Amino acid sequence: MQSTEHYKYFMWDEKTFTLPKDFVLSENSDLADALNVFFMAGGCDFFNVVNPKYYSDKWLEFVGNLYGEIVGGKYSTLNKGYCIPLTEEQKKGLTKRGVPEVFVTDLKG
Repeated sequence: MQSTEHYKYFMWDEKTFTLPKDFVLSENSDLADALNVFFMAGGCDFFNVVNPKYYSDKWLEFVGNLYGEIVGGKYSTLNKGYCIPLTEEQKKGLTKRGVPEVFVTDLKG
């Protein structure tokens, strides 16, 4: 096991780790729920991964899969609002880097 000094979200790789209940999405979850989980789980860090060896494999898998589901349209918008927890500057920077619009645009309820 890698040292905690070497990678982020190391606790996801510990044998005693269980996914927080707040991170569990159901078949009734919508886009606002999925975006909330994505950002609560550290999704902003996901956009900055350059070298995966510095991150937990299980975290990368979880956030990467959720990213793919969101981009793939798995979650519909059900008139529930969600404010993306980023500053306008962060949103502009991510947009310039090619991050999909769904991750930088607030949902209006």
